[in-house]
Amino acid sequence: MWVRPPADRPKIDPMVRSSPQKDAIQRRRNLASLVALVGSTGVFGLKGFGALITGSAVLFSDALESIVNVVAAIFAVFAVRFAAKPADREHPYGHGKMEHIAAAFEGGLISFAAAMIFHTAVRALLSQPEIRSLDMGLGIAAAAALLNLALGSWILKEGRATDSPTLIADGKHVLADVWTTAGALVGLLLVRLTGLAIFDPLAALVVGILLARTGIQLVRDAVHALLDREDSELLAKLVEAFNEAPMEGMTGVHRLRALRTGDEVHVDAHIFVPEHWTVKEAHESVLAMEKWVTEHSGLVGELALHLDPCRTEPCARCDLPACQSRRVPYEGSKAVTLDEAVGLAGSWTLQGGRSSG
Repeated sequence: MWVRPPADRPKIDPMVRSSPQKDAIQRRRNLASLVALVGSTGVFGLKGFGALITGSAVLFSDALESIVNVVAAIFAVFAVRFAAKPADREHPYGHGKMEHIAAAFEGGLISFAAAMIFHTAVRALLSQPEIRSLDMGLGIAAAAALLNLALGSWILKEGRATDSPTLIADGKHVLADVWTTAGALVGLLLVRLTGLAIFDPLAALVVGILLARTGIQLVRDAVHALLDREDSELLAKLVEAFNEAPMEGMTGVHRLRALRTGDEVHVDAHIFVPEHWTVKEAHESVLAMEKWVTEHSGLVGELALHLDPCRTEPCARCDLPACQSRRVPYEGSKAVTLDEAVGLAGSWTLQGGRSSG
């Protein structure tokens, strides 16, 4: 059961929430979301012009997908700012989940665009429209691909640097758009070389398949995040910090849980402490453990540790000297594994920065 930490419990990197570093990260997110909106609008205008002058189904499909980019970018501007709002009474874990909602929304829009593209391509296959101004269409498609390549790469870089799911999803979407435009280029080149207009709607079908794949992946990843699917990379980072903590007597970290809300994490775990310790001793030792782990994990959020009295199982791995409760001789410390840490119980000790013996 999740237990909210008391007011005096240390937070993970507690000063970051209001620090200049935190503010700088949020400014980068805001700027990136605005650049994404402006850039997507410009690329849409370019593709729309190309579709208008050529009558190409594949360029129309590509322009249709760019409308999704613009709508998603508008939502991203809102989502990035909303997710940055601090926790309040109604949202005790903050508002960071909005970024995952934005990613799911974008994936849904992409999937809808793919369905529209399939419809357009099938109609073009049946009607065999005439393609005009092929050379200009090729030039416009090439320019749009290069612009999206630069824009998508930059947005993705900013998203990863600021740990923003919304920007990461938007960057991946824009980069996927490069492949759809490349498909449009191939289709137009085949029409140019062969004189067969059928390659235009066939290329549009390929574009639709690529977009559907991207949309489904974005929705799937966002749903996993909203359902708090286990983040092995995050848990491994926490286990490493626990194993390196130089704390005697605290053994068997287990029931480790962590969830992300935007760029913040909320962590709770159980840990064995010597049963003869007083409440005050256990409290102070656990606070020291929490402080050490928070300072070495490099995460933003909060950490709560639940105390379990030691048992016979962790006794052989407990390195507490002159332990009043020792039942079996000390056999040496042992690092906890990820599987052990997330288990319901444990009989493993933290390595504590000392030789494992």
